[in-house]
Amino acid sequence: MGNTLYLIRHGDTEGTIKDLFYGSTDLPLVDQGVQQVKALRGHGVYPSPDGAKLYTSGMLRTEQTFELIFGDRSHDTIPDLKEIGVGIFEMKTIDEIRENAEARAWLDGEKPYMDFPEGETNDGFIERVARGLDMLKSDVVRSDVIGVLHGAVIFTCMAMMFPGVKDKPWQWTPNPAGGYAIAFENDTPVKYRKIG
Repeated sequence: MGNTLYLIRHGDTEGTIKDLFYGSTDLPLVDQGVQQVKALRGHGVYPSPDGAKLYTSGMLRTEQTFELIFGDRSHDTIPDLKEIGVGIFEMKTIDEIRENAEARAWLDGEKPYMDFPEGETNDGFIERVARGLDMLKSDVVRSDVIGVLHGAVIFTCMAMMFPGVKDKPWQWTPNPAGGYAIAFENDTPVKYRKIG
């Protein structure tokens, strides 16, 4: 039997509560986010950190979520697993974003992806997340691995590990404070379950 990779999304922020587009904006958790993480921790849904390799993206919301779950434990950061930078759309509502014709076509499913003006390209984001995922997978050969990360990062990782399971990568997006436990055999992901 192999080890397990846990991908946990941070708790609610102003961005998730107000349904804003944001990624590079370093938002903290709101009180609702703190309470949802504490509630899930109280129900025992999170893995034990003992003997596991521990990571965050280094962004404030992942650091706060990590500490709420695991306390003041030493952990590493993987900057390649920070959330996507959405450029001119940072902290905007869907209605505001729909004013942009290219973004509207993407949101309506007429375009398969979006390169964000003054933000990241789709290919650039996927390439850096792939580098970060490779780091996680290289550790899971030796121990369980826990990463407290972001919605788009997690759905991109899941789509890479389980291609073709979902119609669209974003369908893998976990709820805030939720995530996935991915069972590995050697360096190969073989099955997953939702957590939270």
